[in-house]
Amino acid sequence: MNDYSKITALYSRLSVGDEDRDGGESNSIQNQKKFLESYARQLKLTNIRHYIDDDESGRFFDRSAYSRMIEDVENGKIGVCIMKDMTRWGRDYLQVGNAMEIFRRNNVRFIAVNNGIDSEKPDTLEFAPFINIMSEWYARDISKKVKTGIRTKGTSGKPIATEAPYGYVKDPDNKDFWIIDEEAAKVVRLIFRLFLNGKNRNQIAV
Repeated sequence: MNDYSKITALYSRLSVGDEDRDGGESNSIQNQKKFLESYARQLKLTNIRHYIDDDESGRFFDRSAYSRMIEDVENGKIGVCIMKDMTRWGRDYLQVGNAMEIFRRNNVRFIAVNNGIDSEKPDTLEFAPFINIMSEWYARDISKKVKTGIRTKGTSGKPIATEAPYGYVKDPDNKDFWIIDEEAAKVVRLIFRLFLNGKNRNQIAV
């Protein structure tokens, strides 16, 4: 039996590539928090604690809040863990499988709401491995597409950085073209002159 006097962990994660970074809201941290709190209330779960990783990739599992949550699980502090879906947990099916075993070993009930997974209902766990594998495939596919897009943009002569480096500004008529920022360019030229005259980085900075 689960001990529901323990912490009800509500885990939220948002990576840089998630849709709300482009103006959407469905995966935003605020929406995840509200969604999870509402679900916990429906189950009459109390002693709620949020564990939040913002700007954290699901391919890595050394995330600060996630690591803290796993530590609390292994220390017997958590009774239930709720996430919006399995992708919030991570996008490496072996790591997710290992974490599920840690939860099971410590008698922690795990719920992935949108996937219909609840460890108290063993039949809902049958498709968890497939969901994890598809999540990892998706992450790898997106990574390849992003790298290809950056490479194509660079070889076509377009800048791959989102912001212009010091000494340049974006052309107001063409966001893919940089023009010299004359004020900043004076400083850049001075730095180069000082370096050519034998000054080191500390002396130039002073």
